[in-house]
Amino acid sequence: MISLNTHITRQALQCATIVLGGLSLALMVIGFSEEGFAGFQARMLPKNITHQTEWVTITAQKILSGSTIPQDKNVIFHVPEEITRITRKVLFGRKGDTVRYWGYCFPQNIHDSANKVRRGFPGDLFLSEAERAYRRMKLIQQRRRTFSIFRNLTAKDLNETQNRLQSRIRHQVEIFTGGTTCYIMTEKSIPIGADPDGDGLNNSLERGYGSDSKNPDTDGDGILDGLEVFRLKSHPTKRDSDGDGIIDGIEDANRNGRFDPGETNPTEWDTDRDGLCDGLCKVNKGQDLRGEDKNLNGIYEPDQGEYDPRKVDSDGDGILDEHEVFLCVLAGGDDC
Repeated sequence: MISLNTHITRQALQCATIVLGGLSLALMVIGFSEEGFAGFQARMLPKNITHQTEWVTITAQKILSGSTIPQDKNVIFHVPEEITRITRKVLFGRKGDTVRYWGYCFPQNIHDSANKVRRGFPGDLFLSEAERAYRRMKLIQQRRRTFSIFRNLTAKDLNETQNRLQSRIRHQVEIFTGGTTCYIMTEKSIPIGADPDGDGLNNSLERGYGSDSKNPDTDGDGILDGLEVFRLKSHPTKRDSDGDGIIDGIEDANRNGRFDPGETNPTEWDTDRDGLCDGLCKVNKGQDLRGEDKNLNGIYEPDQGEYDPRKVDSDGDGILDEHEVFLCVLAGGDDC
């Protein structure tokens, strides 16, 4: 009986949330009319569908498994209670830099919501980086004036300051917590999902890359899946992304997802571009193996007949490494 009542209560709250969402949209248009909020909403949608936009609900279960927020829709989503906290960037697959989206989250306490309605907008807003940049540009354009000392230069014009460029629509939410219900609209489809393994790659993206959503380092190369995708630009399911024979986590020695000085590049098979593979690669139609770091341990060991994959002339004798290998082959060497 208790579980049944809990289920009914949750359904009732979800219905109330959707109703509150519709009311909130109306309040936003009224509350931000001075800033041209109607135009703000219209910029996110083609004019011919602004007044006939479909409503879509993304359930908590869909977020747990990974889903997609469709473009040009009014979308309500429920953050799963299983999620203690998740950043906006991870939740939306770090698409905010290139995709304009905006939304808001309703207060979880209905009484708090009623109080906020009396004070203004009943919820907290969030805007993508791209949307914030666009709004800043539009505000500057709208406030910029062309003056003429012979026509309209006034005391008001002279006293105008940059403080007037502030917008009443401001980004507020960077962390989402379990049990929260939010609204979002986006100009392009974006992934949404939980991140149970904490690797920075949400479930929707993990499914797309074929990585394991329960393993933060799917390929076991020592670099988190999220770092491989967003920072290193390698692949989370390939231990050796560039095919030079050296594991990504050995090339990226500090495993921070960046190509730092003193490291070889996990996404380029020939870091110093001397024509020799960083590790060992097949040459002569696969008949021979040649390269610089022959034991694939990421350490330059000249006494082992290795070359430094970070330098075109490892020993500084004025002869390029590639040419030394060529001379070795001409001389009939068996370990070139």
